[in-house]
Amino acid sequence: MESKTQHGYLVLADISGYTAYLAGTELDHAQEILTDLLEIIVGRLKTLLTIAKLEGDAVFAYGPEGKIERGETLLELIEATYMAFCDRRDHARRRTTCACNACRSISTLDLKFMTHHGDYVLQNVAGINELVGSDVNLIHRLLKNHVSEATGWRAYALFTDEGLKQMGVKPDGMHEQAEAYEYLGEVKTYSLDLRTRYKELTEARRVFISPEEADFIQTHELPGPPPAVWEWLTEPHKRSQWMGGRVWSVVLRPGGRTAPGARNHCVHGKNQAIETILDWRPFEYMTGEQVVGDTRVLETVHFEPTPDGRGTRVHDHIKMPSTLLRPRWLKRLVTEFIMTKVGKYKTDDQYAQLARLVAEEMAREQAAEAAPAS
Repeated sequence: MESKTQHGYLVLADISGYTAYLAGTELDHAQEILTDLLEIIVGRLKTLLTIAKLEGDAVFAYGPEGKIERGETLLELIEATYMAFCDRRDHARRRTTCACNACRSISTLDLKFMTHHGDYVLQNVAGINELVGSDVNLIHRLLKNHVSEATGWRAYALFTDEGLKQMGVKPDGMHEQAEAYEYLGEVKTYSLDLRTRYKELTEARRVFISPEEADFIQTHELPGPPPAVWEWLTEPHKRSQWMGGRVWSVVLRPGGRTAPGARNHCVHGKNQAIETILDWRPFEYMTGEQVVGDTRVLETVHFEPTPDGRGTRVHDHIKMPSTLLRPRWLKRLVTEFIMTKVGKYKTDDQYAQLARLVAEEMAREQAAEAAPAS
């Protein structure tokens, strides 16, 4: 039976420093710590990618062609996974009272990612699926690189030129370097310092419209994990498909990516709006300001995974201008009427359309994954 060549992203997450850590610590505690950290990595990556297998202290995953339409989502997933890894590692170190070497040395562990886009064959041997191909070999060979030697970084995200081109995003400040491997030739790579990025994200100003501050609140449950739903609510092309005739486009991406200060343009009939991102926490929440004429509206969209991990509750908090109406109860009543009854908004209808589109996308992906590889 001939296997079919597939195309997509290949991602390898590797815990840095684990070999040295294991050599100087107690095996039982070290293994418990590794298991905990691997569960965090797997839990985050599998919301968007398919886990191919665990490889000791590494996780190998892939995303078939077409599953990730917005390449920046993959970069955001890597950053979110790193943040979750650091939070769990640092929390484990603070909460432990054990004085063994394994527990005292948790902070020496870090995480790096290799990302490539290429070809692979999904091969089934004795009921076990295995990815094979030159690009699969390459993603593993990339672990032996010279990024740390050149930069001093221990935690980084490395992307091949092919992977970065497919993603369609190139953040400022990436380290460019060529690596050479026997039989595979020279590979151009670009790397991002994850420790610096982690510091930027944790220190960034938070802007979150709380339920108490909001003039209108709505919650909708959508049939897809947070990264998939995030794309539908942030990528202009996808937003245009469900937001009641609104046409979204990109205006500005500071530093080459979506972040606070990024701007989008929306056209709805004769109305035009400029949206500015104020806070951007991928797969957790985003806050934006929309200006239509002289009206300034603030909105926080908060993402909460359902208990089964397969769905997402989207909480939408909207704050209208403080001068719009007095008293506050009347302002909230009018805002609710505008958002639910006025034709150009009718957010319940919009979210119903969004739920249908997300369900169709999830069904297509499930059918593709269930299809035989030959």
